[in-house]
Amino acid sequence: MRKMLIVPIALLAAACSPPAAEDASKSGDAMNMEASTPDVAGPITSTGTVTQVDAAAGTITINHGPIAAISWPAMTMQFTAEDPAILQGIAVGDQVSFELKSASETSTVTVVQKQ
Repeated sequence: MRKMLIVPIALLAAACSPPAAEDASKSGDAMNMEASTPDVAGPITSTGTVTQVDAAAGTITINHGPIAAISWPAMTMQFTAEDPAILQGIAVGDQVSFELKSASETSTVTVVQKQ
């Protein structure tokens, strides 16, 4: 006859759970429960190639290079123009420079200029 080892479920769950965050009193720092955004001084800018423009919807899709200020790799991404008028005269295939609104509002562009 086999012997069975009975382990309380709570112990199994605790063993499989990630470690708890370090207590602020142990680290000396206050705990920050919100997702942090990088502290960025100055505008967040990049360059890329326009792959789609919808001036009526106020959106632009740009295949851009890495953006070190916010730790983004190169990618193709759709942005919303803070003011859709900045998309006038911009067409698919244009090489552009652009500026993101802020480190916390990275999907909004405030400037788009042909290169």
